[in-house]
Order: sequence, then structure tokens, then C-alpha cells
Amino acid sequence: MKFLSTKQQYKLLRLVILYVSASLIVLFAVIPILWMVKTSFETPAFIRSAQIQFLPIKFTLEHYRSVLSNPNAMILRSTMNSIIVSTLSTILNLIITTTAAYAISRFEFKGKNIFGFYLLLLYMIPGTLILIGMFVLLAKLNLINTYLGLVIAYAVGGIPLSVWWLKGYFDTIPVEVEEQGMIDGCNRLGVLYRIIVPLALPGLTAVGLFQFVGAWNEFMLALTIIQTDTLQLLPVRIINFMGFQRVDWGPTMAFSVMVAIPAIFLFIGAQKQMISGLMSGFTK
Repeated sequence: MKFLSTKQQYKLLRLVILYVSASLIVLFAVIPILWMVKTSFETPAFIRSAQIQFLPIKFTLEHYRSVLSNPNAMILRSTMNSIIVSTLSTILNLIITTTAAYAISRFEFKGKNIFGFYLLLLYMIPGTLILIGMFVLLAKLNLINTYLGLVIAYAVGGIPLSVWWLKGYFDTIPVEVEEQGMIDGCNRLGVLYRIIVPLALPGLTAVGLFQFVGAWNEFMLALTIIQTDTLQLLPVRIINFMGFQRVDWGPTMAFSVMVAIPAIFLFIGAQKQMISGLMSGFTK
């Protein structure tokens, strides 16, 4: 019988710890989602009971029918609102952060390292702390209760992480590629959008996906800035099923599943590009 050497045992132990830790993290993240899906298919009587089951004993689509037939839910209108705001905020964020990250990656200027550290500090500030300031600023600009106000708020809120992320990705692209483009007659802006952007497409896809999903799922800003029912986004419409004394957990969970489905399909569809963008940017 061949025994493993000390070095091999150490590697095997590290591998086991890595897989166990990853499995626990996945379970911790997935169990609440599975519980939400399970509750959306359970009968109201079973949801209110004290008995706990990991699978719905009595399967029903009642909660989904309740959401789709409820005029207060405004499914189609709210979905269009969320698509418009999330898409526009993602495009605006990418336009701003692509140029900013490229400048930080390629140019040397005074305070460059401090600026990068400042971006990380901004990202660590909770959004609720700047909610009042954001509301006052948008009110001064007459952008309260408008798509544009929410688009600007979402795009600006995602700038710190997006710039830091893209800067790391741009660092992996050789400078010689740009020099060749300039020899062929491109200016700096032409090099950026004709050469660098196509090469950085995986990183841009990952950043855009995170920005889109963040805007799609955001609740507090959408609730504060948008005050008209016809302009509200999907996450805000969920509160129509939540009263002060009682929560209709079935329709609430069904609506939550419907809100989460587009984000899940986006992650599945852009999985390869997102992983490539994550690895290239963060390893740098």
C-alpha cells in the first residue's frame, strides 16, 4: 500500500477544506432561494401551519394566479419600467466607467493611487447613508419621480466598483496593441473604442451584468425616488402584498420568484464571459 507523502497530504487536506468551504457557502446562499420557491407553490393553509417541510406537500399555482390577476401588481408595466431603468443605467455606467478605468490604467497622474483607494472607500459606504443626499440633489434638479433620476442614481452608485474592476482588466491588455493602432492612424479615443473595448468584452460583460442585476433588484432608491404607481419598478410592487399586520407570504414569494427569474437567466447566459471577466480583472 502506497502512503501519501507529507506534501501530498497537505495538498489533499487543502483541497478537502476548499471544497467543504465552497459547499457550505453555496448551501448558505441557495437554501433561502429554494425556500422562497417552495413557499410560492404551497397552499395558504400549509404556509400558516407550524409544520416544516422541505418540499411542498400540496402543490398549487394559486399564488402565481393571484399575482398575475391582481391589478395592483401591474406586472407588465412594472417589468417594462425595470427593463428601461436597468438597461439605461447599465449603458450610462459602462460609458462613464470605461473611459475612467482606461485613463487610470494607462496614464500617470498625481494622486493616482490615492484615487484608487478613494474608490474602494466609496464602494464600502452603505447606500442608505447617501439616500437623503441623493434625494435632495435629484430634487434640486427636478428629477424626482422620473426615470432619468433613477437611472442617474443607479449609474453613479455603481461607478466605484465598475471603475476598479475594469481598471484591473485593462491592465492585462498589452500597451503594444494600442501603439500599433496609433501607428495605423487611430487617436486615443479611437484606440479605446475600436481596439480596447472589443478585447475587454468579457470584463465589460461582467461589469454590465452586475450593474444590471443590481439595478434590477434595488429597492430603497426605487421606493424613495419613484412616487407614481405607473412608474414603480418590480421590487417595489412586492410591498402590495405586505400589510402592516399580515403578510400574504404565498403571493409575496411568487412575485419574488418572478422578479428573480430574469436575473438568473442573465447569469446563466453570460456565465462564460462573466467568469472570464472576473478572473482576468481580479487576478490582476
